[in-house]
Amino acid sequence: MRGSTLAAGVSILALAAGFVTAPASAHRDRERGPDVVADGLIGPLTLAVGDRGSVYLTQSFAGTLTKVDRRGHLSDVHQLATPEAGELVGVATRRGATYHVETDFSGELPTSHIVRTSPRGTRTVVSEDLWAHEVANNPDASQHYGFQGLDAQCAAEVAVVEETVGFPLDDYPGIVESHAYQLDVHRGSIYVADAAANAVLRVSPRTGRVSTVAVLPGTSQTMTPELLALVEERLFEGMELPDCLVGHEFVSEPVPTDVQVARDGSLYVSTLGGGVGELVPQSYVYRVTPWDGRVREVAEGLHGATGLALSRSGIVVAQMFGGEVSLLRQHRRHTHVDTLFTADSPADVAVDGRTLYATTGAMGENGALVTYRLRGH
Repeated sequence: MRGSTLAAGVSILALAAGFVTAPASAHRDRERGPDVVADGLIGPLTLAVGDRGSVYLTQSFAGTLTKVDRRGHLSDVHQLATPEAGELVGVATRRGATYHVETDFSGELPTSHIVRTSPRGTRTVVSEDLWAHEVANNPDASQHYGFQGLDAQCAAEVAVVEETVGFPLDDYPGIVESHAYQLDVHRGSIYVADAAANAVLRVSPRTGRVSTVAVLPGTSQTMTPELLALVEERLFEGMELPDCLVGHEFVSEPVPTDVQVARDGSLYVSTLGGGVGELVPQSYVYRVTPWDGRVREVAEGLHGATGLALSRSGIVVAQMFGGEVSLLRQHRRHTHVDTLFTADSPADVAVDGRTLYATTGAMGENGALVTYRLRGH
């Protein structure tokens, strides 16, 4: 997904696993930890709970949608013919069917669609082209990202960098780019978190029509000398940026990473917080009311929130770059964050009753599906 142009348009699928510094072994309450259901997975970025204890997950680096039964046995539902020319990510289930996103990069412009697979294995494209919707509408066109308030001299220095790296850094509007990353199905709607459009979309599975539900706000960070050095090292591979950027505000693109529908029909959305969000805790969780597009902040200060799930105890969040799976409990105006367990690059979570499912090790080639028993659920 596009994090922000500060991240050189780097996809989360291409980020180095070395960004995550949390221990690879997960633990909870001193001795107890999650149980491994299946391992050896290649880029398990997204998952959803199916019927009869089954779980569906995307091995996105291999372009594969995989079913894991309750005994941990793996079977492929679908695999892209040419994974190197496409992407398979995002999965939801409803009434025995699965829904996922397939993107084809082989043309002049990518094309992206939602595919429904019936319980009998019949595949049906149920959406119009999500990329075409972005080209026609660019929902975040009126938003501004990048460095704000640069004087003429500093802007000139930044312009030299922009020519070298090939993307904007200084106060730019939303770019025409789509990356549908995760989805949820609720009654007659499919809701999509589009990480590059910086928007939540709605798809009618009956007509395939795509519409914009809401655009999420950018996140602001003051560029300190320490952060600038970290950005140069991690995101620009040692390339030096102008010192005049220190003290200026940088607005990151929100980069929505997951969307889940609550019982009342409202949506809960996690965000990455752009490229800077890979380095420092800049992720948010928002509540979106799809009938009027209103966006309300639920939690802030998360580190690389790439997946969420709703439970009776609260909101479970996978903090990929924070290296933990957390539980958010809302207390009036405050949201308390509890660590459930730590893990290497946890990517997504789902809850079924008292069972929490999570994918871990998502940035390597030995990812895992784990379960964790929720208390007081």
